[in-house]
Amino acid sequence: MFKQLRDLFRRTEPEEESLKLSFDDLPAWLDARDEEIGRELSGAIAPSREAIRGTLDHLREAIAGMERAEGNEEVHPRLRDISKKALPGFTKSMGQILSHEPSGDPEAFYATAAEILKGSLKALKGQGKYLSSVYPEEMKEVRAAVKDLGREVNTMNEPLARARDGRHQVEDVRESHASLLRIREEYAAAEGQVREYGAALAEAESAIHKTEEELSALNQRPDYARKQEIEERLRALDATAEEAGREMATLRTTVVHVFRKAGKVAEKAGDSAAAASIDRALDAYTGDGDDPVGPTEEAMPVILAMIGQGDLPLKNQDELRLFSDAETLPAAMKRALEQQHDCRTKRAAEQEARAALPAVVEEQRLETALPGLRREAEAKAAAKARAESQRETLQASYAAERESLRSRTAALAGRDTEVEVPDLPSP
Repeated sequence: MFKQLRDLFRRTEPEEESLKLSFDDLPAWLDARDEEIGRELSGAIAPSREAIRGTLDHLREAIAGMERAEGNEEVHPRLRDISKKALPGFTKSMGQILSHEPSGDPEAFYATAAEILKGSLKALKGQGKYLSSVYPEEMKEVRAAVKDLGREVNTMNEPLARARDGRHQVEDVRESHASLLRIREEYAAAEGQVREYGAALAEAESAIHKTEEELSALNQRPDYARKQEIEERLRALDATAEEAGREMATLRTTVVHVFRKAGKVAEKAGDSAAAASIDRALDAYTGDGDDPVGPTEEAMPVILAMIGQGDLPLKNQDELRLFSDAETLPAAMKRALEQQHDCRTKRAAEQEARAALPAVVEEQRLETALPGLRREAEAKAAAKARAESQRETLQASYAAERESLRSRTAALAGRDTEVEVPDLPSP
């Protein structure tokens, strides 16, 4: 029963409402929080500031009193002499230190007061250590004042540290807010690039598709059938020229073999005229572009004479056929060479006729344009992919920075805080 009554009348602490802030209102709230930190700091250190000013006034009076003091006459003369000599330096040093007056904002006030404290302690450890015997009361007063100064300076440390932490938190939230604004701008730019490159890619792909369709449509044109007829004749000419080339190669192989043997027979017989005639024929066969028919006709009488005398035996049917008389070999060569020349002449004419066809002219134009269009499409696709990757990276960064902003703001406010951060625009 007692427990129920106690629970009934127990006072419950009111729950602190959570703070709700919009993204756009956050900078103004941060400014207000920064000002609040400043006011709290000023209020926290106000007693210390006042005490420090009073302590410094008291310390200045104590130093001025030492300059007028006679000192303890009962001290040993030598020690008194040392103190008398140290006193002007000490008072001068302390006068310079105390000439500074702490002022300004809390940080500036603290910095000046701390420097005065540091200088005073240094002076006490320096020339001041020789003065206690001759000026015991005065130095006791100075040390007490410096001790009071040190206590008040130390008292300022905690509120200053608290204010620094608070302002650091304010700057952290500002940085998160600025980062989110920057990411939104970069995201909008990346999204614009995705659309821009996407449109350019679609345009390039459309141009490729149109070009490929135009190429395909050329097959239906009447002059394209003419092109196919010409190409069929070109293939036939190429086959004929290839056959003539094989025939000429066979002739050359056989003739060069026989003529080289004949050249050796002429050299052995010492017949220089026959050897020279055979060499000219061989040069025509082994040289580039020389017509071998004339040199062959010139050398045939010599070759046939060697064959008739039994000095140049023939080994196979091709040799027997070609060297049976003076006309067979040159005639076979003429036919093969004329056939090659005829194929080249006809081929050039057919190629010229094909190149003049409107369908071929258009085909060449389209085929020339197509690789450039494909390269352009590849470049636009790569650029679009880079922009999309950048957009995804910014989305992840935005989500992380949004959580950081919320946690930092809650830490700064010291309570549950909701910051309404807008989502990034949908792609």
